[in-house]
Amino acid sequence: MNAKKTIGKSFLLFAALALAGGAAIAVLASFNYFLRENRVLLENEISQSAKSFVGASKKMNVEIANLNTDVATLSEMFNSAKSELASTSAQLDEMTSRWADAHAQSIDFQHQYNAVKGTVSDLESQVGTLKKLSETDPELIKKYSKVYFLNENYAPKALAAINSAYVFNTDETYQFNAEAMPFLKLMLTTALADNVGIKIISAYRSFGEQSSLKTSYKMSYGAGANKFSADQGYSEHQLGTAVDFTTSAVGAGFDGFEDTSAYRWLLANAYTYGFVLSYPQDNSYYQFEPWHWRFVGRALAKKLHDDGKNFYDLDQREIDKYLVSLFD
Repeated sequence: MNAKKTIGKSFLLFAALALAGGAAIAVLASFNYFLRENRVLLENEISQSAKSFVGASKKMNVEIANLNTDVATLSEMFNSAKSELASTSAQLDEMTSRWADAHAQSIDFQHQYNAVKGTVSDLESQVGTLKKLSETDPELIKKYSKVYFLNENYAPKALAAINSAYVFNTDETYQFNAEAMPFLKLMLTTALADNVGIKIISAYRSFGEQSSLKTSYKMSYGAGANKFSADQGYSEHQLGTAVDFTTSAVGAGFDGFEDTSAYRWLLANAYTYGFVLSYPQDNSYYQFEPWHWRFVGRALAKKLHDDGKNFYDLDQREIDKYLVSLFD
């Protein structure tokens, strides 16, 4: 029974006795009884509360002990993980350092490789250049016409017959340097596509043929032949890379060729196919020959065109630089 309820009932009983007019002793005795009873109840409740507290305290102590164990375990695990992390971090730092060293070595090696590769490439290029030079006739871009002499034993390495569609006199066979032939064909074909008909009237001549031609000119013109005809050994025609052009209207005499659309077309376009006018107006070698053109390669022809210079204006050492690109 709850102690407060019991005390309340005791007081009610006491009051009832008083109202009934009982004796004071009876009242005191009764009150004393009720006090003892309530004391016992309170002591029981206190004892139960104490037991409950002790039980709860023991349980709490067990839980605290368990928690302390868990904390200790977790702390140990944390410290272990921390130690492993530190070890892993050190290993990572070491691996990073090694990687950085390896990467630096790789870059250095790459630089060395590129340098070697560049050297090899340069050597290969030089070898290729030397091979091209060794296979290209150096006489083909020499300055003849009273400058260099081409002896009677010289013959072009390879000559090819010019298609009769490109020549003025179809009864004659004309020859031209075989490697330069594609440039000549392309130039004449392109001119024809532009409605400009250009015909070849002279091409390769041997030393003997040039000698015979010069002799015939001397017989006709005397010393005046030296103004328009080269002696044998000095003619560009002996190289197989020079041609004389005409048109169906002009014919073999060349008179008026400089006034034709063919000449104007050659002036504007021939350099793109590697051809240059050997003897322009006011040259120091022969009279103006608008019909005489020589193949010197696209690179040199373009340089001469762009610089506004003529072939014989250049020093031979500068011309020789273009030998390697003659047929490019």
